[in-house]
Amino acid sequence: MSLKINILSPHFDDAAYGLTLTISKLLNSDVPVKLINCFTVTRWTAIPVESKETEAISLLRAGEDQSYNALFDSKIDIVNLDLLDAPLRNNYIFRFKALAEDELALAEDLRGKLIREVEGVLLCPLSIGDHVDHVICLEAVLKLYAQLDIAFYEDLPYSARITEEQIVNHVEQVANRLQVSLIPLVNNMSNCSIDKSTAVRVYQSQMNEDIHSEILAHMENLQGERIWGEEKVLEKLKFSLGC
Repeated sequence: MSLKINILSPHFDDAAYGLTLTISKLLNSDVPVKLINCFTVTRWTAIPVESKETEAISLLRAGEDQSYNALFDSKIDIVNLDLLDAPLRNNYIFRFKALAEDELALAEDLRGKLIREVEGVLLCPLSIGDHVDHVICLEAVLKLYAQLDIAFYEDLPYSARITEEQIVNHVEQVANRLQVSLIPLVNNMSNCSIDKSTAVRVYQSQMNEDIHSEILAHMENLQGERIWGEEKVLEKLKFSLGC
């Protein structure tokens, strides 16, 4: 049976920022990629737009997702879960306290959805930066860890704003919760058919020059994109990625 890859993305652009090279290489190797896009009902933008109504912004961002997918000949299988984005659920975006009961319930709901959707390896954000939607995704996946093959990707631009030591410490905290050893796999920039700089600019409503520079600086620093996981899971990825 061929490898299948599932990417859990709080918002589609999170996967684009963290995994564009990875997605490109997987699709070029004819590995099926399913992107599970969680918090799609939103009114958040990083720039001024004509309408801040939820329906208009949700449609705008969905259009950006389709434009991104078009860069890959629309080969990404997109599953939109239509969950409410953080600003529509509460008055904060970044976690400053333990998850509330409704947020834990949302993580449990997401866990159930993932059980139904995932076949193969699941890539999940590490929740570096403590964006509450990313934290909820991680919480859902930690509950599934014993049932699935799971690895983790670095959240951007947040990972570019902290030191390497802080990233490693964050990974170790996740590993300690799981009582496993997580090691890095760098998917390098060679033999990649897409320009990440151009690809992430598709997200015009979420992008400014500082964010764009941070994403590219992190890629240049690593000379690729980094995934963390147990060796047995990373081995399943290496052949397809040419690592």
